[in-house]
Amino acid sequence: MKLNYIIKGFQQTVQERFSAQSKALNEACLRRLTQLRVENTDASKEKKRHLEKQILPGIAAYETLGTVMSKQEAFRTVHGYVEAHALAGRKMLTGMLRLPGLYRLVPGVFAAMVREIFGEKAGFDAKEYRTAGGVMRIDMVKCPYHETCVRYGCPELCACFCDSDDIAYDNMHPKLLWHRTKTLGRGGNCCDFSLKVKGK
Repeated sequence: MKLNYIIKGFQQTVQERFSAQSKALNEACLRRLTQLRVENTDASKEKKRHLEKQILPGIAAYETLGTVMSKQEAFRTVHGYVEAHALAGRKMLTGMLRLPGLYRLVPGVFAAMVREIFGEKAGFDAKEYRTAGGVMRIDMVKCPYHETCVRYGCPELCACFCDSDDIAYDNMHPKLLWHRTKTLGRGGNCCDFSLKVKGK
């Protein structure tokens, strides 16, 4: 089974910094991840995509690191895993957007992606304002990243995933504007996503 990027990062961290305890820490993290999976078996397959890719491994790693470092350091460590993953995605995206004129399609593609991957079946709830003419405006009013982190007593962890969006999409192309003033994970009443072609 392919290891999740957060679990890979966790294993590298404990090997480098807590080598004498690495075996016990790895076992504890995977045990916690298994427990989290059992507790979320009733989730839809669409929601499980998000739970498996980031949310549950993030919680398991964060909680386990919290047994050997401060909460602040554990947060920074998990944030580092998520940031590195987002930067890799950004590199791929900016490479694709070198194709002439492709940037014009991005707002529409993002809107379609939100409906497909971040829809109600996956536990999200969004309000669309405009998703045409080179402009995407969506308020996400319900998010399983936020709800799951709150449920497990680590609401602050959600900010890692909020930050990953800004890392991946801000300044992705000179003619695209990514903008967000608030997110659920940072204490806002929604995530106000905005992506548009400059001048629109």
